[in-house]
Amino acid sequence: MNNNQRKIILIRANLFRSTKIIGRMNPFVKLITKNKEYKSSINKGGEKQPIWNSTELIEVQDGENIKLLIMDFNSRSNPELIAETTLSSHELNGYYGKKDVHFQNQLVGQIELQIQKKTEINPEYLGNFKQVQNILQNNQTNQETHLGPQYQYP
Repeated sequence: MNNNQRKIILIRANLFRSTKIIGRMNPFVKLITKNKEYKSSINKGGEKQPIWNSTELIEVQDGENIKLLIMDFNSRSNPELIAETTLSSHELNGYYGKKDVHFQNQLVGQIELQIQKKTEINPEYLGNFKQVQNILQNNQTNQETHLGPQYQYP
């Protein structure tokens, strides 16, 4: 994962607004960056309390804000907007919690999500870590075999 990638975990939402008079809402999340759109899975029949528990890997530029839209999937027409919010560049550096979502400038619910900024692990550090781990395991094995009878149960 490079420095511009973010792992966004969409957990659930609690919405006060429905786009349906008859039938059930099928919410999904659309994340919009400057260069690309990302879509979550559809929570069929999720209505006003959808649970996604899905992870999206997105790529953002430094200082970029992204738009998060909660949409209602319709098989016979275009998806309808349920709610929206903006994730700031500060939040994209790490966030966990509930974020208010709005429709036409009115609060219509919250979405629970987690954002992680991941950086690549230097392979040199990983190699050193494995060497240290092997040394510790060997020392533990040596200590166990050289404890002698005074440390053994009768």
